[in-house]
Amino acid sequence: MAEARIDFEIDGMRERTWRGDALRRIAQVHAAMPDADAAALRKELRKHASEFHCGTSWGRKVWPKACAEYLKVKFGIRPPQKRVEDSPLFKPADHAFPFRNQ
Repeated sequence: MAEARIDFEIDGMRERTWRGDALRRIAQVHAAMPDADAAALRKELRKHASEFHCGTSWGRKVWPKACAEYLKVKFGIRPPQKRVEDSPLFKPADHAFPFRNQ
């Protein structure tokens, strides 16, 4: 990914988006360490997360998605999938209601 693309245009004006800014920032981090492997790059991206989102909720939502997308394109790495278990979230024995039948 040579350069992050602008997500959309309105009346000929280029609009900035959180996703576009995140991809540009990730490309800058990767350009600073071009010979890094995927694990080192992932670690460095985690260090730069707070610089990007500055505590905002949108930034915190966008940064990990953009990092996963970038690592998938560059290294073919997919984020780990959540395990789906056969058992329900709460088993019947987890909750006791002693006064229910009184």
